[in-house]
Amino acid sequence: MMTPDAFDPAAYVAAVAPTVGLVLSPERQARVAQALALVARVAAPALHFPVPESAEPAAKSRP
Repeated sequence: MMTPDAFDPAAYVAAVAPTVGLVLSPERQARVAQALALVARVAAPALHFPVPESAEPAAKSRP
């Protein structure tokens, strides 16, 4: 499982941006990597939540 400590957002952005057609300046690439690092830290606790094989997504979201 990916952990925020083992994830390199700068390397990920550098590798993925060209594959999806994005041309980012070095400054913009650094800002995107910072945002991605934050997303990884926020999402990390959810990745440790066990989800059973029988779990199904909700058909419709009703807040």
